[in-house]
Amino acid sequence: MADLVLGLAKSAVEGTLSAAKSAIEEEKKLKESMQRDLMLITDELEMMQSFLHAAKERAAADEMVGTLVRQVRNMALDVEDCIESAVLVDMNKDYWWRRLIPSCMLPEAPAAALDKAVTAAQLLKSRVEAMGQRNERYIHMGDSGSKPTEKTHQQAVADAAAAGILIEARNAKKRHGSPRDFVELINNKDHVLPLQVISVWGAAGDLGVASIINKTRDDPGICSKFSCRAWVKLTQPFNPHEFIRSLTAQFYTNLHEQRSAEDLLTKPFNPREFIRNLMAQFYTNLPQGQRSAEDLRKQIDAMMAMEGTKLTEEFVKLLSNQRYLIFLEDVSTTVHWEAVRLYFPDKKNGSCIVVHSQQLEVASLVVGKSQQVLELEQFSDEHSVCVFFNEKRSCPRYLIELINKKNEIHSPLQVISVCGEIEDLRVASILNTCDKNPDFCKNFNYRAWVKLMHPFNHDEFIRSLLNQLYTNYCQRHASAEDFMKLKYAMVDAAGGVLIKEFVKQQMNNQRYVVFLEDVSSRDDWNAVSEYLPDKTNGSCIVVQTKQREVASFCVGQSHQLLELELFSDAHPVRVFIKEGEDEERAIKMKAAEEWLQNNPLAGRATDADNLNANDRGVRFVSGIAGVGKSYLVRNVYFRKVIKDKTFEKFSWVDISHLFSIMDFSWRLLLDLHSGSLRHANMLRIRDPIQACRELLKMHNCLIVIDGVQSTEQWDSIKAALAFEHDQNRSRIIVITNQRSVATYSWVVQGLEIEDALDLFQATASTRPGSCWPSEPSPAEIERAKSVLHKCGGHPKVIVAVANFFADGWIIPNDYFMKVLENHQAFRSLADLFCWVHSYFQSCPDNLKPCIFYLSIFPTNHNFRRRRLVRRWIAEGYSTDNKESTADEKGEEFFYELCMLNMIQVPGTTSLTYLTRMPLCQVNGFFREYIISRSMEENLVFALEGHCRANSQRSGRHLAIGSTWDRDMIVYQSIDFSKLRSLTVFGKWKSFFISEKMRILRVLDLEDASSVTDGDLEQMVRLLSRLKFLSLRGLKEITRVPQSIDGLRHLQTLDIRHTSVVTLPRSITKLQKLQHICCGTTVHLDDGTSTVESLPPPPAGAAAAESSSSMSRQRAATLVSWLRLPESRRRLAGSCKVGIEAPLGIGKMMALHNISVIDVSVASGQAVMEELKNLSQLRKLGVSGVEGENCKKLLSAISGHPNLKSLSVWLDRNQASFLDAISQPPEELEDLKLYGCVDKLPAWIKQLPNLRKLKLQMDKITQDDVNLLDLKWLNTLCLSSKEFQYRELRFRGPFHRLWVLEIDCNCRLQSVTFQNSSVMQQLEVLRIRCHNVSSLKFSGLQHLRKLREVTLSGSYDDNVKNHLKSELGKHPRDIKPVLKES
Repeated sequence: MADLVLGLAKSAVEGTLSAAKSAIEEEKKLKESMQRDLMLITDELEMMQSFLHAAKERAAADEMVGTLVRQVRNMALDVEDCIESAVLVDMNKDYWWRRLIPSCMLPEAPAAALDKAVTAAQLLKSRVEAMGQRNERYIHMGDSGSKPTEKTHQQAVADAAAAGILIEARNAKKRHGSPRDFVELINNKDHVLPLQVISVWGAAGDLGVASIINKTRDDPGICSKFSCRAWVKLTQPFNPHEFIRSLTAQFYTNLHEQRSAEDLLTKPFNPREFIRNLMAQFYTNLPQGQRSAEDLRKQIDAMMAMEGTKLTEEFVKLLSNQRYLIFLEDVSTTVHWEAVRLYFPDKKNGSCIVVHSQQLEVASLVVGKSQQVLELEQFSDEHSVCVFFNEKRSCPRYLIELINKKNEIHSPLQVISVCGEIEDLRVASILNTCDKNPDFCKNFNYRAWVKLMHPFNHDEFIRSLLNQLYTNYCQRHASAEDFMKLKYAMVDAAGGVLIKEFVKQQMNNQRYVVFLEDVSSRDDWNAVSEYLPDKTNGSCIVVQTKQREVASFCVGQSHQLLELELFSDAHPVRVFIKEGEDEERAIKMKAAEEWLQNNPLAGRATDADNLNANDRGVRFVSGIAGVGKSYLVRNVYFRKVIKDKTFEKFSWVDISHLFSIMDFSWRLLLDLHSGSLRHANMLRIRDPIQACRELLKMHNCLIVIDGVQSTEQWDSIKAALAFEHDQNRSRIIVITNQRSVATYSWVVQGLEIEDALDLFQATASTRPGSCWPSEPSPAEIERAKSVLHKCGGHPKVIVAVANFFADGWIIPNDYFMKVLENHQAFRSLADLFCWVHSYFQSCPDNLKPCIFYLSIFPTNHNFRRRRLVRRWIAEGYSTDNKESTADEKGEEFFYELCMLNMIQVPGTTSLTYLTRMPLCQVNGFFREYIISRSMEENLVFALEGHCRANSQRSGRHLAIGSTWDRDMIVYQSIDFSKLRSLTVFGKWKSFFISEKMRILRVLDLEDASSVTDGDLEQMVRLLSRLKFLSLRGLKEITRVPQSIDGLRHLQTLDIRHTSVVTLPRSITKLQKLQHICCGTTVHLDDGTSTVESLPPPPAGAAAAESSSSMSRQRAATLVSWLRLPESRRRLAGSCKVGIEAPLGIGKMMALHNISVIDVSVASGQAVMEELKNLSQLRKLGVSGVEGENCKKLLSAISGHPNLKSLSVWLDRNQASFLDAISQPPEELEDLKLYGCVDKLPAWIKQLPNLRKLKLQMDKITQDDVNLLDLKWLNTLCLSSKEFQYRELRFRGPFHRLWVLEIDCNCRLQSVTFQNSSVMQQLEVLRIRCHNVSSLKFSGLQHLRKLREVTLSGSYDDNVKNHLKSELGKHPRDIKPVLKES
């Protein structure tokens, strides 16, 4: 959590520095002493900013630095508060002194108030200076001692890699055939192999390493194999003579003198002792009969006379004649390893070096490419001892595994050609392998090794074959009857009776393996084949030849030929294998069918459908760890294996945490060639990269690359294999946790709650011995849902929690994250937590406060995107810079958190639809993670349930939950002196506002109730620092007080859906106000197809009435509307109302958004005239547009440089005026036209950036529909009373349309999508019906990406049934989903 603190501190300092500079530049009336203090503080803040950048690497590990970071943050916030209090914001020079510290609420003399501000600034200056002195003093003290290990971003990444390696090592240990311990691993090495290097690494420490090495060194089997053994520790810095001394000391320890290695290591190094000790060690390890003290003395004396290079050469020469096992402890760098490696020659006699390193990277690199990792011993969840090794195999074992690769009795005859010397294969040891490889013996009852004679002689071949079958027959694993037949046949053959037919018959009935030595021609092979039939019983023939063309001929000439080489350079043997494409695909299809049967897809229809597209090139799939990316793609991949005939080859390659492009290419090639080559590490291709390139050129391949960890890895793969996004014949799907790997990727989001419940139920109820019922009660379902909301939709977490419940456990609500992080049952989530920890440590500092801020909102609570972004801006988390505005940066932050699944959009997983961001939620899992961190920073605290009074309860942000019991005593015990935001959920109480909240910036009551006009007046009077005030949805609020001008810093005023119908004139004094959200919309469950406004204000003479009188009349009308019973509201239609804006609004130069204002009032035309002055306006909503004021509106927006959103409510028969605009605003992205529109304005076609269009018309014609085919349009909403020919017919392509909404009545009879090119990107179709009894749809099959159709309102069942039938005809395997709402 130190990283979050640091991010908060940086954000605070940056915001305060900006405020201080602005104060110095803008305020000319400040007292000179205050200006000097602010300048000094500004300089110090810049130093603080530099300090925070430098402290990033130490704050997490150094407690003193962490404390200083917190002090810097708090100081920055206090400075900012002082600046906001002292800086003059009243542009009236006569009253500039009123802008003082807000605690001075009572009137006082200007000079006294200014003196107080000056005193506050001087006090802050003193604090800043004192902090600098403390910093210098304590940092020096800290530097004098030992410095803690600095945890950098790279270290965070390394921690993530280490956790991944640990998981991989533990999985390897579970696999059948893995070595059980270190001794077995070393003993498995054959004597003929080259020098082996094995590394030992302790995850989270070196506990247990010494005991494992000591046990291995003293093992009798190890002692018998390695005559020379030593265990030495490398000193730092590395020195060759020091290393030799340590090695010698270790050898000498095992001699007759009973001295410890530690004692010897502490003695001064004497180079002349080196050979003496080394020879003593060798002497000790020699068999008793070969020991001679005299010989030892003579050799030592001879070598003692040597110095320098000569000594080293003799030492290397001495080791060359021995098979040695060396344990090197504490190799810290690869440089040290390279230096040490020179002293150990490789004579390919099976010697071995075991390297111990505390550094994961070193342990990995010393082994070389294509290493494997294995857990030797586990001491805790976090700590294990692991080994890295390179599985180099000698010829006998290699051939055994290669022969056994098709271990199926019904497989066709396998022919393997070996092009090289047969002596290297040691065939006799393979055939007589019953003890070492009993499975091989069981699989092949008949085993023979026959050397062909030249010219070929049939009789001699049969004799040799029978002799070998008899000699190698194992009666322990085969029948005595077959053995006796062979014995009699041998007698007959020896007597000169040739029994060719008998041999053919016997070979027909048995599964055999025959080695044919020295096959020199095709004729030889053809002659031999007569006696070795293929009865598809899994038999195998190994052909040895020196002729490459003969080797190829025996296997079978075809492009299916695969050429491989042995790993070791000592065995220049080429192996030819013919892969059976049909057979291998059948194997993969069988595996795919089994996986799909056992692993149903839950709630991923949209994602799977998108990935199912047969687009060529590269497709990226990203998402956080545990969200189910691999599971989803595997489902798509296996379905392609079974059904898709366009791909010829398939491969799934997991990227190892120890990435090597050669290893990756090798595994990719082997998987493409053969799904049954399970022992991929036994072979090496001469140039696997080039082989992969050629294969991708020749075949259509579907390749999945899972676990790409960085752009460097992907760049390496892409360059090596020449992947071209738009030119490749194959389809490559890349799965990654890092969105930076690709500019565009399909981001996998969490499961919806119902899908999560299905997955939970399926997992918990099917677990053996489950305590969870197969048919849970409603109470049990609700209990499960309350936990699932905290799982954040992550399948991995859901499955782990389901298994936990199935075992009879429960998770207390307040300890959800603690249980997940610490309970043994959730060890499978280690990689997820590792990713989360790593991200929180490495994410941008300015994003960290935004993440922490999310915990304000309760679990499963919806909020609007703009609400959160504007709060971030008010808090100073998103500020202007040279590249972007605060609003743009806030949108970027929001998008980033959506991509990380920290913010979710309920009801959809499609990113195209996600861009609309209707309502959002905080991901439950991340919310629990944030609130479970250390609360020492007191950033966010909440009141829930029943709380006790606690004077220590304080923080920057307070959230009052709906479940809190509203205890005044508890509330008044809270320290509000630092409080910056207050968010209320549920019932409001008047005591929630306190005069102690002098620096409160954000007051969010959007989810509150029972707030009155009197409460609002109290807020305005006491909370003069407010920057964000939301009263949205509070119908009890009927007016905005005139004292609103006291909120000089206010940026956002949200009174949408209140009963306010007019804005006070005083609001025009708020020069920092950017957003005014006002007006009221009443949505009805089954409203009409057009919008009916409230009764309009009086016309003619009535228009001359005072605005106050009109406001009261309209307020009374609106209040009476809101108080109508629900049934009467349905009869009256829906209500959309703007509010009256005051004159002078054109002076509010900072205004970005004002919506909705009513321009039908007397001052309406003057207000629209003033709108021309608002050049920074981005969003405008106006109602009551008619006649002359329509022209005024068009004049105001004509050519507007920044307007992006326009909403217009037209009175009757005013649509014709819309064509009178001289220059449409080119930046317009969102256009809404409401009212009785009978004709679309032609200038819609002139809006190059229009993304969203919502129309409410009297009648829609075919010409109107054709006009709507706009290049960049994403969302189209249509509502009308009448439809030409009672149909909607879409002909144009609508290239980028994602969402289509149709609001219709009984007059619409059909909706047609005319051809296969229409709306190819459409994903969501929404139909809202009003008393519809018959509505037909045609052409839905043309909408290739349609995934969801929503049907709502009032309609007959035949409409639903018809729509369901049409969707069932959709050509995709995964049909679009029909939803009713």
